[in-house]
Amino acid sequence: MKNKSDPIFEMGTVLFMPTLNPNSLKIGYVIIINTRKFAITKLQHKAGYGESSKWTHVAGSLGGLTAIEANIPRSRLINLQKEYVDRGYEIKVMRRKNQEAGKRYKVALWWATMNNLPYDVLQFFWFPLSIFCGKIGIVLHNLFSSHKRFLCSELIVTGFYKEGDYLFGKPAENVLPADFDNSGLFEEVKDIWIFGR
Repeated sequence: MKNKSDPIFEMGTVLFMPTLNPNSLKIGYVIIINTRKFAITKLQHKAGYGESSKWTHVAGSLGGLTAIEANIPRSRLINLQKEYVDRGYEIKVMRRKNQEAGKRYKVALWWATMNNLPYDVLQFFWFPLSIFCGKIGIVLHNLFSSHKRFLCSELIVTGFYKEGDYLFGKPAENVLPADFDNSGLFEEVKDIWIFGR
């Protein structure tokens, strides 16, 4: 059931659009986004993510409306309101369960140092093969993975891994946006909207 304070989405269209409350978006929170990229949704669904497959992009909050994301051609700082909410994309804000505030800050600090890093385009194109071709595809995917370039989910999860929080138990390059829609590891931050703008 939808929270009455959530924006109302119908068939990818926002019928009522609130404003994000910057005071609710803390440094180190994870933002998952439904960018309506059919190929990524299908890939994640094929991999067994079910309804979580709709989350096709992930960013890391640096506090307030500012977040960092890996995107083509480079990772960048964005304003969540302008980049996603105002353009009608559905977002969900996640907080790592049982994480100390100090670690949350360290994770976000690492994300911030990755600003302006080139996007791992080769890995982006090899990843679907790793899903559809089994073990040989995974070997090829990992072979083409760069440790100096990141996909969106890889950038965000590496911040956690750098702090010793191996939350998914798999290599960072194999983490997908849908992995973050995990109620065992994260809790959704619901009070993120201001109404009546």
